[in-house]
Amino acid sequence: MGKDWRLSLLDENELTKDPIFRHDLSFVGVSNISKQYYCEAKVEQAYINGEIPTELKDIGTNLHDEIFAMEQVNREELVKHIEKAPSLAATFRLCAEVGKLRVIGQPDAVVFEKGLPKWLIELKTTQGDHTRMWRDQVIQVRIYSLLLEKMGFDCSKLKLVLIRMRQKGNLDSYEKEDLLALVHDALKKKRTKVLETEYSMKFFILAYIAKEAEEAILWAQDYWLNTREPIPTKKVSKCKSCEYNDVCTYSLFKANQML
Repeated sequence: MGKDWRLSLLDENELTKDPIFRHDLSFVGVSNISKQYYCEAKVEQAYINGEIPTELKDIGTNLHDEIFAMEQVNREELVKHIEKAPSLAATFRLCAEVGKLRVIGQPDAVVFEKGLPKWLIELKTTQGDHTRMWRDQVIQVRIYSLLLEKMGFDCSKLKLVLIRMRQKGNLDSYEKEDLLALVHDALKKKRTKVLETEYSMKFFILAYIAKEAEEAILWAQDYWLNTREPIPTKKVSKCKSCEYNDVCTYSLFKANQML
């Protein structure tokens, strides 16, 4: 018999584990694993020098907070809502052991239909080309879905929804409040093209494939287990736009400046 998702949601003991991973971590965040596929050296620098705020980060964070603002409930209430509500959008912490890692993360939203996770939604904002799908972002949503299954949820009907939205102008407050409901409605009616046009969005709807998420973690775990050093990007363009390019010893952009 598989794990009961109700017990997984109510178990707070997972967060008291001893630190055994790189940088004295007890758990490894899903977002950090996905960032390894962009550039591991950047992940390393964030721990060495701390997160460096940027305007783009602040805009994205504030937009997420407003779009995915939800009523706060405790874990017991969340279990009851999932069991009883015919349709429910929720955001909550996911946690499970995969390979040799303890992995933790929180997707933007999980939409339940009759107690089963139907859509896992993750929104990414950009000032660049919002119609392109990036590998690190796909890996992030795939790992979230794997954690859902590891926690005991039935993911047989689950679809992964990666939305990329171009940052242009400001959404009105009512648009931010209604956007998640509009996304849910568009997914149910299979009419995402309307939102794509109105809000400069692109929907990427992916099937849940556990193997791909597991393989992504198996590659990433060696860094967190201290069995290898970070593998930097080979793209100068990434180094050029990186906020750590003046301190990172792997920076290709800094190396070019010194020639």
